[in-house]
Amino acid sequence: MFNPYAQSGWANAANPNAGSSGTVPQPSIFGALPYASPRNPPPTFVPFRITSSSPSPTTTSSSSSSSNTTPEILDSTVTGPPHHSRTYFRVRTDAPTVGFTVIHNSATKEPVGVIEWRKHPVIEIRNILPKQPTGKWLELSADRTYRTMTARGKTFVWAPDGNYICLYAPGLNAPETYARVSREESGSILLELTPEAIQLGLLEVAVAAALLLQCGRKVD
Repeated sequence: MFNPYAQSGWANAANPNAGSSGTVPQPSIFGALPYASPRNPPPTFVPFRITSSSPSPTTTSSSSSSSNTTPEILDSTVTGPPHHSRTYFRVRTDAPTVGFTVIHNSATKEPVGVIEWRKHPVIEIRNILPKQPTGKWLELSADRTYRTMTARGKTFVWAPDGNYICLYAPGLNAPETYARVSREESGSILLELTPEAIQLGLLEVAVAAALLLQCGRKVD
């Protein structure tokens, strides 16, 4: 079964179900960590799928800080509604420039995001995120249980929950869920966003974050 902890540098990789029992965990003192609330109805999600364009996993380029051989999603297509019939983005790595992953808008053919695979990788998302280290943008908490992310003037939290990595807006009350990421049996990544997240303009951000969290390369 897919283990979101092992993919993304979180602690407790050996037990992906820890903290997901039937009891409701208490929120952290500063409201940084999300917690389940039985009073909240489950959110409605709009599904997108990140599917590898490569026939098999490819070896990481020499410019990368990792020798991991499973970053196949770094050459992929991102499809979505209606019924995954539309291609929203295309992701290409080492083409045309070695050491870079570029996310292109399929309609305009323009690049919307660039990841440069240095020893400490950097990312830029056009008109949303200025160039900065990926480890700063997706900063791992001191206890290695969640990552914070800032986009569109808001601070969010990525945290594992069972077989998902969920994006929350933290708070002292029950936090709002904006997106979640999971790995399908086929190897594709299912990225689900709420309508509110799409209205906030988080689609490009969520795609970039999902790629970083699931590519198997070191991002800190």
